[in-house]
Amino acid sequence: MDNNQISLIGSTENPVVKEKSDGYSVKEQELIRQLVQARLGKKTPLEFESLIDYNVPDPVYFPHLKKPFVTIRANNLTFSMSSIHLFEGVQHIVPMTNYSSKRMVAAPCAEVERSSLVWARKSKGKWANRTVTCPEYTQSIFRLMDWNDSCRYRAYGILSDSERGLVIVYDLISAVMYAPLPEEYFDKRSGKMKKRTIKYYPDEIRMSLGRSYSDYEAIQRQSNFESLSGYTDTSGTLIPSTISEEAAASISAREQERRREEILDTLMGKGAEEDG
Repeated sequence: MDNNQISLIGSTENPVVKEKSDGYSVKEQELIRQLVQARLGKKTPLEFESLIDYNVPDPVYFPHLKKPFVTIRANNLTFSMSSIHLFEGVQHIVPMTNYSSKRMVAAPCAEVERSSLVWARKSKGKWANRTVTCPEYTQSIFRLMDWNDSCRYRAYGILSDSERGLVIVYDLISAVMYAPLPEEYFDKRSGKMKKRTIKYYPDEIRMSLGRSYSDYEAIQRQSNFESLSGYTDTSGTLIPSTISEEAAASISAREQERRREEILDTLMGKGAEEDG
């Protein structure tokens, strides 16, 4: 037996070299699997954990590389590439603002629409976002939100349905403020002075532990459909709505119930297959 064969056998039999996965050793994972299989075989129900007293942290605290957002400055705005990718191939949108709910909507449109703007261009076969200079529009948002003109703000969005089809809804209330200049600090590891961007969260987010689970679920149910009633375009013209707030809420509730039924049917189907 040569040295290569000896080293191979040692590596497979020595438990010390077995790496942990997700914090558990291979032996621990096997014991967990056996416990789960034993409970499934005896039909033992798992413990129930009520989420009523839990709080859900605001999503701005987590990295959002693929979540759509818009960066708003005093004289321009830029939609993220994650926003552009959601509407791949769409070159024109109509930005709308709801001054009561303090939200902004990006709705795809045709070039001929009166308030359309170019939010992306195709370059070398790929779509790229562009900075839209519109000081009158952005300054109206700054006045609405009482923002600092020297700072930039990032508002995150969600994909929603509306009277015009799919739109991206950006929450201006939860926008994160970025300081105009980076802050210098001493990096103990490298022993050098470095710079970092300082960002500030809204007080209602910074001073809280997050929304209660019941509030979070209520927002999830409402986020399926965004009624454009109350929105205005860049010219300040009120967007005509073809549906009431009550009807929009009922659509949202029905859609949420439909999705839950689909998930339940899927789970029931899988359970029947396993029992068979």
